Amino acid sequence: MKLGVSVYPEQETLEQIDAYLALASKYGFSKVFTSMFSVEGTREEIVKYFKDFSAIAHRYGMEVSGDCNGQFFERMGATEKDLSVFKEMGIDIIRMDFSFNDERDAVLINNEEGIKIEMSTGFIKVIEAAIANGANVENLSTCHNFYPERYTAPSLESILKLNNYWHEKKIPVAIFISSQVPGTHGPWPVSDGLPTIEEHRNLPIEVQLKECLAFKNVDEILIGNAFASEEEFQAIDRVMKMAYVNIPVNESLGAFAAMMPHGDIERIPFTIKLEEGVTDLEKEILFDYPLHNDMGDCLNYMLRSRFTRVVYKGQSIPERKCDKTHYTRGDVVIVNDNCAHYRGEIQIVLKDMEVDGQRNLVGRIAENEIGILDHMGAGDIFTFMQD
Repeated sequence: MKLGVSVYPEQETLEQIDAYLALASKYGFSKVFTSMFSVEGTREEIVKYFKDFSAIAHRYGMEVSGDCNGQFFERMGATEKDLSVFKEMGIDIIRMDFSFNDERDAVLINNEEGIKIEMSTGFIKVIEAAIANGANVENLSTCHNFYPERYTAPSLESILKLNNYWHEKKIPVAIFISSQVPGTHGPWPVSDGLPTIEEHRNLPIEVQLKECLAFKNVDEILIGNAFASEEEFQAIDRVMKMAYVNIPVNESLGAFAAMMPHGDIERIPFTIKLEEGVTDLEKEILFDYPLHNDMGDCLNYMLRSRFTRVVYKGQSIPERKCDKTHYTRGDVVIVNDNCAHYRGEIQIVLKDMEVDGQRNLVGRIAENEIGILDHMGAGDIFTFMQD
């Protein structure tokens, strides 16, 4: 997963941008998105500005993606056959905020300068026509828009539909999430966040990130507004380190070892608030076992992590009384001694289940992460982070 940030030259100095990109690169960010058409000046002044801008970004190992509209394209003297001015400026990716709507789009995508072309995820007919005209899809990616004005961003469902469309065609998709730092900005003086999805606008940035990871059809995640705080970068870094891990084969499982996921693994790290009285063994099963996942044959009342009962077979998990009459969506339970054959199995509750004495309530997924359960399916690996 590639991570990126956004900066806006009309509101920020190069010194501020330099400091921000240094911070972002420290936490593994490798792309910077910026608006080119908002920079004022002569053609020579603009070329000089972006040369300096790109030099800063490249010094930190970051790709530069420049948002470009038709007016700026003409103003810089560029054509679909000649992107040399963007090459001179050090631009790695041109995000086209417009299209030619004819065979020129394919020529643009196949440019000799080796600049990658990024188009809006909504340009379905444009991109399909370009591919039909011979566009090299290896030089093409898509990116959602962001939405500064509250209540204007699309729904989660509509974004997922577009993601699936491009994912099936193996064309990369980028999406924007939003910093929650007060006063953060985009290209205009509006401070209500810059998400792609309206439901993300007020969520902590790490929760937005987790949900995008759970989509399984996003290739790049960009922070839309500037400047995110170091605390937010740290939260993102923690999630990414939990989400992408390398798991060796567990030879101690014998015949089961080959059945278990191993190698480079992607998993969703759910934040859990523990119940009082949770034992050290229950914590070990929750946090130390790295590969909780559901096999998919009984996705109804719960997500089941079954192999924990193999790994921890023979260890006692006494019943712990629960005050609730029913477990509810987002509760995390572990099967106890009263159902010894399944003892040690971790389960995330998906819909109301009667408390029957066979499971101990060990905790609950953070309320703002329960929606992520909607995206969990057969074989998806998850883990837990303590609140």
